[in-house]
Amino acid sequence: MKRIAALDSIRGLLLLLMTINHLIWISGGYSAIQLVTLQPFGQFGAAECFVFISGLLAGAIYSRDTLTNAQLTNKAFKRAFSIYRYHIGCLVIVFIWIFIVSQLLPSALPILENSAHNVFQSPINTLIASAALVNQPSYFDILPLYIVFMLLLPLLIIAYRKGLGWLVISISIVVWMFSSTINTTVLQPLIEFVFANFTLQLGYFNVFAWQLLFVSGSALGYMLQNKTLRWHHPLLTVIAVIIAAVIFAAHHGAFVSYDINRWVLYSYADKPELGWLRALNIAVWVYLIAIIIQRYPNALHITALSYIGRHSLRVFTWQIIVVYLSAPLLHNLRLAPYFTALIIIVSATLWLSVWLTEKWQTDAASKRIVVGYLGAACAVVMVGNVVSAQGVSPLMIKATDITDSKTPFFVMVYDEQDDLRQRATVYVKSFTPQQLTQGITIDALPSGNYAVFAFQDNDNNYYLTLGKDGMPIERFGYSNNPLLTSAPQMKDVMFAHNGSQTQTIKIR
Repeated sequence: MKRIAALDSIRGLLLLLMTINHLIWISGGYSAIQLVTLQPFGQFGAAECFVFISGLLAGAIYSRDTLTNAQLTNKAFKRAFSIYRYHIGCLVIVFIWIFIVSQLLPSALPILENSAHNVFQSPINTLIASAALVNQPSYFDILPLYIVFMLLLPLLIIAYRKGLGWLVISISIVVWMFSSTINTTVLQPLIEFVFANFTLQLGYFNVFAWQLLFVSGSALGYMLQNKTLRWHHPLLTVIAVIIAAVIFAAHHGAFVSYDINRWVLYSYADKPELGWLRALNIAVWVYLIAIIIQRYPNALHITALSYIGRHSLRVFTWQIIVVYLSAPLLHNLRLAPYFTALIIIVSATLWLSVWLTEKWQTDAASKRIVVGYLGAACAVVMVGNVVSAQGVSPLMIKATDITDSKTPFFVMVYDEQDDLRQRATVYVKSFTPQQLTQGITIDALPSGNYAVFAFQDNDNNYYLTLGKDGMPIERFGYSNNPLLTSAPQMKDVMFAHNGSQTQTIKIR
């Protein structure tokens, strides 16, 4: 199978989408751009498609007739080791950065610790477990998956060559179906035994579930390389269009009147466990995109995206580092009107990463240029982090008059532009009554006007439940403790935050 430029473009697009989402998530911010970057076509996203395409290309590239079984094994293992070296380098840089932040930007430390647990409590154990691919800080997940899959690839291709593709797919489907049980009953006790007395940060994706994406992709790539697949049919195309259209409509609220919303859909399209609806949604879109590429080979080819798509390992590693380096800055500016523009600017460094690595591979003068660019970039990032931190300060939230000591509270912090009837955009988290009585602290809140709302979620529906008369039937409280006879207005509960302070809320 010759190189398909459209696949490079799609892979580049997926890398860009993942970077934008990761930057927004780690900062705790919100941007309207996620309407486009976060599952716009249904119950599937960039990460799972990236893993599938990686399997597709691996199955095609490593199954060429010119490669013997021994050669493909050697080649796949070298690739796995190369990915592992990038993984280790990325870990070291991120861990060093977290230690630097602890000394120079202590207010930003909770943001990073929330994504990379136990770095200070057990630094050696965390590094060892991470190097062993067991502990996986946030946004590192795909590299360990890819290493495991590349080590598995020679067995897959050898089985395909022996005509046992049906057996491989059957085993893969069975493992996927029981992935949750396998992960819980087999893997977790073993991990906890080896890493006793240490709380692991297991990866977000279940490897036993996500192997289905890589295995099915590799099988498809093998068949395309060896021209043994007749995959398109008019009736199949019609069915795929109908399924894609129905899921798309449901995803965007067309069937809310029938109690079919995104939360209901997600129960069948669980991302970490690769729910059946997610797998189906991916399958129909893979088929439809393949039809487009076959009929219009250049329709999906975008040169700028292909440029980063051809260097996916370097780009993915770069985006992990950039996400962590820029996290304090983006967190401090997450409420700024130019937050989305800043996210786009940081994401644009994906192209810079490819250009710098190409420069590095030329001559000594170019290496000096690369070092200069990286040094300047690090200086800009550090200055931006330090300057942006000047406008942030902690906010402590306490509650009084709590009578139910068992049911947890949801605490929300609203920006002055938010709608109090909707979910808060600044901060949402659950706490025990004891924690809220003692006081919980948001370590780094930018200066501005905010409102705090806390309610005891007795029915576990994540919302303040109202009775037939429109009045709350769950206990709640707002900042400023206003006397309420109806739903509050922002002016009633809003307060200015310009320095360290405590908001005490009376629970009604």
